[in-house]
Amino acid sequence: MPPASDLDLFTELRAAPVLAELPRDAIVDLAASMTQIRVHASTALVEQGTVATALFFLLRGAAKTVRVAAAGTKAEEVVVLDVTRGPQLLIEASIFDGEPAPASVVTLRSSQVASLDRRGLARLAQLHPALPRALMIRLARDLRAQTRRLDDLVAGPVDERIRGLFDALAEQHGTPLGQGRFIAIPLRRRDVACMVHATTETVSRLLAKFEREGQARSTRDGIWWRTMPGSKSPPDAAIFSSAVTGSSSSRPPPPEESSSSAPPSGASLTSSLPPRSAGD
Repeated sequence: MPPASDLDLFTELRAAPVLAELPRDAIVDLAASMTQIRVHASTALVEQGTVATALFFLLRGAAKTVRVAAAGTKAEEVVVLDVTRGPQLLIEASIFDGEPAPASVVTLRSSQVASLDRRGLARLAQLHPALPRALMIRLARDLRAQTRRLDDLVAGPVDERIRGLFDALAEQHGTPLGQGRFIAIPLRRRDVACMVHATTETVSRLLAKFEREGQARSTRDGIWWRTMPGSKSPPDAAIFSSAVTGSSSSRPPPPEESSSSAPPSGASLTSSLPPRSAGD
């Protein structure tokens, strides 16, 4: 893939919540030690069963965390543990303990990534003790989030599990648009099925039903999801704007909310969003 224009890593890292409290000199050293690369969709940044060789920061693009488990004599079971989009720090426990990674991290679209090898991480951890503390806090949050994901796998009927999944993704990654939020992560039906422990056919049927009811609208870039009654108030609009652009600077304002209750069309979804940055 042709090289992408390098981004200002200091600005990008400084905008990451898990790193925002680090001393300036720690972020300067971290940015200077990382290497930027651009990868294709379906690239495994971390492979299950192997030791992670680097710490990754997803600058632009989207990724999923996937575990493949042997089911006795049956076919392998694939579970999508999490999905995310840049800017986001991707932490795998394997980078700390040297044990094989329990899951793979795979890009969902062409993405721009910054990496720091294990030796560089160890050196920076000695120079800046606040860095490993920040990474451990983030790792703990990821563990709690993936534990809560068990509800999406087993609790309640499939339609409720799908609703719960998209409610959570909309709150975490959604941009306010009309009467809902746009989740700019290109999830395939199979990915959704692997997140809620259902068949692809069942997920396709239910998503088609949600679209007929005006609850959802899919595009190649993601899915628009109507805000559910009783859901939490969305964060500040600027946060959702940054989630769409994947940029920590020069962010355009979010689209104005429409008073119409009809779901936006695929064309209006695309035109209402800020232009995607390189690698997104």
